[in-house]
Amino acid sequence: MNKLFYGLYDLANSAYTVIVVTFITSAYFANQIVGDPQLGAAYWQWTAGLCGILIALTGPFLGNIADKKPKGKINLLQMFTILCILISCLFWFAKPASNYILFTLIIFLLSNYCYEAATIFYNSLLKNCSNENNIGKTSGAAFALGYIGCVPILLFTLYVFVLPDTIPFGLDKSKFENIRFIPIIAAVWFLIFSYPMINYFKRHVQFKENVDQTPIFKKLVELVWKNKFTRTGKFLLARMIYSDALIVLIAGGGVYASGVFGFTPGELLKLAIYANLVAFVGVLLGGYLNDKFSSKIIILICIAVLTTTVFYGSVVAQTKTQFFYNVMVISFFIGSIQSASRVMMTGLLEATDQGKGFGLFSFSGRVTAFAGPLLVGTITYYFSQRIGFLSVSLFFVLGFVLMLFVKNK
Repeated sequence: MNKLFYGLYDLANSAYTVIVVTFITSAYFANQIVGDPQLGAAYWQWTAGLCGILIALTGPFLGNIADKKPKGKINLLQMFTILCILISCLFWFAKPASNYILFTLIIFLLSNYCYEAATIFYNSLLKNCSNENNIGKTSGAAFALGYIGCVPILLFTLYVFVLPDTIPFGLDKSKFENIRFIPIIAAVWFLIFSYPMINYFKRHVQFKENVDQTPIFKKLVELVWKNKFTRTGKFLLARMIYSDALIVLIAGGGVYASGVFGFTPGELLKLAIYANLVAFVGVLLGGYLNDKFSSKIIILICIAVLTTTVFYGSVVAQTKTQFFYNVMVISFFIGSIQSASRVMMTGLLEATDQGKGFGLFSFSGRVTAFAGPLLVGTITYYFSQRIGFLSVSLFFVLGFVLMLFVKNK
């Protein structure tokens, strides 16, 4: 039962990622608010980078606060989830005019920060509903539920709020009110499916009390360094680099598809639907293989394939069809690497270190998170979206090399 309720949160928060961060709101911002896809993509990536800096600076300390009390993780998960939901609704006020650029970016920064902060505590709960024999399946199943479960809301928004000429509630398509309303739908979805998980964990899951009084700075250092880099430290260093590439792909995918290949909002939603279906298969297979092989092998394979797809999508692909199939391959492997990374980190940590450990996990994914979006945003600003997209491969290559030095158990 714990596993089912744990997976519900992946189902809940996936709506925010797919609709706001990747496909709909990001593209609307670049094309309608900024009015220049290339400049809009740069602004969006820079803001994602700033969010990464904030999470990197605060994540480990939030994790330590959560570890101090038995229910600290679930209480902070609830708080940041509610904040993300409420702030996301403010995208409704982002009208298609250039004087709303700063307002939209602030809303994106705040909502995305709360989303990422909540994810720290959600990831740290994985050990409460799995064991060494099924942790890969549990993580993979949760990601899979998020991907497949997001399809209904995407279909609903596509056929009710995007394609019809007449939109519910009298929303005016000429003013893009239908597009501005979609984040509210995502927020409601987030609320509906996150509540059962949070309520269940509060009532029925036993949390270990942390009696370790080691000062936070010393404890954090010990997790990554004991006269030399620990396995945890080496893994976090590698993840720090390849996560930069993942952040760019997730935050900039919709903007790139609309700016370079001319995808409309309806086509972006269809792309998102197919991408989620393919990712569903990818994470299920990845979760199964995580329990059969080492997480390190899964991560290396995923990085190698994703590097190839970045090159294809930036240099080779010239049509919507070619880019569509490239996104399908990306979707298959991006879920697998996220799940494998979470599994590997969980296996490296003691039960009482999960909060601060996943604070470091988030830190490693965000401490240089500004680098990927900043680099891609800057190259996009001065050159083109294609060249900016190609630069993502640099982070994948370096991350692959660093993962080679991480020893298996």
